[in-house]
Amino acid sequence: MSNAQEEEQHLRECESYIQTHRIQRLLKDCIVQLCVSRPENPIVFLRHYFQKLERVSVFLGHC
Repeated sequence: MSNAQEEEQHLRECESYIQTHRIQRLLKDCIVQLCVSRPENPIVFLRHYFQKLERVSVFLGHC
């Protein structure tokens, strides 16, 4: 397999992963919340945001 073919396969695998795990929606929702909240420390906000998502996901049995 050539480098171009390997890169194309890798790109397809990445796209599939992103779709399967709804990464674009997850990031869009996160950015919206960040813009609505406009926290002084966006890094702390993001950490808390994703920790909350993780807790909810574990609670719902998605992990």
